[in-house]
Amino acid sequence: MRDTTATSFVQRVVGGPAQDAEAQPEWRQAFVMEREGSAQTFCISVRSADGREAEGFAMSLYVRHKWLDRTARAERLVLVFSTGAICIEGEHLQRGLDALEEGKLKRIQAQDSNEIALVRSHNADNRHPDKKEPIVSRVIVSPSFDSLLENEESLAEIAQHLKEEYARHN
Repeated sequence: MRDTTATSFVQRVVGGPAQDAEAQPEWRQAFVMEREGSAQTFCISVRSADGREAEGFAMSLYVRHKWLDRTARAERLVLVFSTGAICIEGEHLQRGLDALEEGKLKRIQAQDSNEIALVRSHNADNRHPDKKEPIVSRVIVSPSFDSLLENEESLAEIAQHLKEEYARHN
């Protein structure tokens, strides 16, 4: 007789719904990576802590990266693209860089102070530096959205309209 309570071989290999629920941490991750076997990521989305702004670059434009303050408590990593750059400040950023080089990095999200405190308390229990969750305290994208609006002729009309609406409501 066949045991129907055991998980199937495919569920054990791929990971069933019970495994996925346990694997997700309680906080929103700073670096979101593609899972094995899913679609190739085409761009890196950079999101603010409140999630109201999203910017980013296509992965085909990635040129190189540079660590600015690798040994400091707050690490700074700059990702250079042919049309701009992303500066990431935080702790334990190596995992995100590894995911970028493997083509699995999908999103970088700044975390708010509550999330940072939760991740730090979780990381305190982990002795292995390679297994600590990354903390992203600040992300800067250059050129910024505002400078693009001001400098691009095709977007100047939108920038003027936004300024007028802002002045009208204040």
